[in-house]
Amino acid sequence: MPRRLSLALVVLLAFGTATVVSPTLFARDPAKKFKGQIIVSKKRFPSRFKSDHAMIHHMKHVNTHELTAHGDKDWEFEYMAFLPKPVATLQAAVTFYDVTVPGTQKLVDTFTFYPADRKDKILNGHARLPADKFRPDRKYLMVFSRGYGQRALAKTLIVLRRKGGKKKSKDNG
Repeated sequence: MPRRLSLALVVLLAFGTATVVSPTLFARDPAKKFKGQIIVSKKRFPSRFKSDHAMIHHMKHVNTHELTAHGDKDWEFEYMAFLPKPVATLQAAVTFYDVTVPGTQKLVDTFTFYPADRKDKILNGHARLPADKFRPDRKYLMVFSRGYGQRALAKTLIVLRRKGGKKKSKDNG
């Protein structure tokens, strides 16, 4: 009898915890799977995908949270924001905060994003972070919203790195 009771408890616990699992964990729709996230890629995104599964696989594969600039170049990357609801505006904002020091959020830069359609929930773009505003070995929060200061619709953390120092001219040694 105790063995059956133990087995019943294990089965009950297994089914009981299954309802706690996030519905996005096994989502087959990219908009649901990545809702509220910004996927950052070093390479351009394909113009189309064969299926939702192929898109999800690709996004998981290319998503990075660390970007490296070489020499004194700016950081450049592609991003795709997955919004929980349509953007509902034709002028949104992408804002960057330095969050290197825990508990702080220092505004670094913001730029305007112009969606093609107010009904879009998945938006992509290209970003260039200038070396004169952004510093290596810092952590930045990237926020996509309907406008600066508005509630975040999607966000991600990125760390910027630099490979190689500033280039020296032949005259300076």
